Amino acid sequence: MIHFFRQKHPYLTVVLVFVVVLVLGLAQLGSTVNPVPRNLPVLLVQQDAGAKTPAGDIDYGKLIADKLTASKAPNGGDNPLEWQTAESEEAAVDAMNHQKAYAALVIPADFSAKLASLLSPEPHSASVALYINQGMNYNGATMTSGILTQMINGASAQIRAEMLAAVDKQGGTLTAAQTAALAVPIDAAISNINAVGANSSNGNAPVVLTQLVWFGAMVSTMMLFIAANKATQTGSRRHRLGIRVSQIVMGAVATGAASLSILVIAGQWFGLDIPDYSSVGLFMFFAGFMFFLLQTMIVSWLGFAGVPLFVLVFFFGAPVLSLPSQLLPAFSHHFLYSWLPLRFSVEGLRDLFYFDGGPNLSEPSWTLAMIGIAGAGLILLSVLKKQAIAAPASNARAEDGSMTNAAASDGI
Repeated sequence: MIHFFRQKHPYLTVVLVFVVVLVLGLAQLGSTVNPVPRNLPVLLVQQDAGAKTPAGDIDYGKLIADKLTASKAPNGGDNPLEWQTAESEEAAVDAMNHQKAYAALVIPADFSAKLASLLSPEPHSASVALYINQGMNYNGATMTSGILTQMINGASAQIRAEMLAAVDKQGGTLTAAQTAALAVPIDAAISNINAVGANSSNGNAPVVLTQLVWFGAMVSTMMLFIAANKATQTGSRRHRLGIRVSQIVMGAVATGAASLSILVIAGQWFGLDIPDYSSVGLFMFFAGFMFFLLQTMIVSWLGFAGVPLFVLVFFFGAPVLSLPSQLLPAFSHHFLYSWLPLRFSVEGLRDLFYFDGGPNLSEPSWTLAMIGIAGAGLILLSVLKKQAIAAPASNARAEDGSMTNAAASDGI
């Protein structure tokens, strides 16, 4: 027992466990423990033409737009939304198709006229159109929808209170139709666009598939690196270059097999809703191969010491990728999200899943291509490293044999 506690390893174990738990805790909780919505982009289409009443001209659309876009939220805190204007409903939808906003609020031309009719013999509730861009990020869109709904309900309650106060001041009464209309002066017609649909892991299908692709590339990287090391223990740089090229070619085959396996397992076995197997599979193969080139470049220069980097990227990246960037702390946004390789795969797959694979696919694809090209170049350049010179096996056996013979002679 004394010999056991005289070693340094029992005490290093305590320190190592603390460090590992600290790092993994930071990875899993550092970006998600207190997500605060801020600067969530939202579009406003203000088309209200106003209305003329006996008391004068009114423009409820402008009043409500000014209230919603104020720098402070209704509860007095900072406004979590970043309002931008759009000229028309069509322009707003097009902007959301390009992932420029989580939602759009459209105030129609007859908004003030209908609100002015609430105390007339023929009252009509006013309505606004609220578009929710689920595909951009399901969590961000859901949160934005909740904030906007709360704001609209607050404006509706304020208008109802003002009109009831006016009726009370005049000593009038309300008809049944006026009472019904005043119950909900402003009605929000909510529509989901680029909807995530069912069987989509709550809109996180691109994140889940990217994580699987990253792990597939990691397994391929390690296995082929071991094979390459065994094949290049001796030989010229030209020989090692040929091995590196073979490693890259086999990496393409392995990541292709991994992408096909992921599609079959996720789509056919687990029922994930995949809109187009060919386009999604092709992009997964492309992203996986770029990941393979990046990972192989790291182990080509650092050896197996670079493998923990792959694991850390996964653990730090998983929570970051599932949240909208506007909810991330400043550190996570600038030092993780902005450069994380997995992010570009998620963006490309999100476009293929929820945006018909058109308007947003080129940027993440080009970024991944640049990562892969740089990785391939550095893999080939790694043959310039000095190789550790190992004693030939034949010499080692000869020396062992000599020592054995010498020992035998001494024994005789």
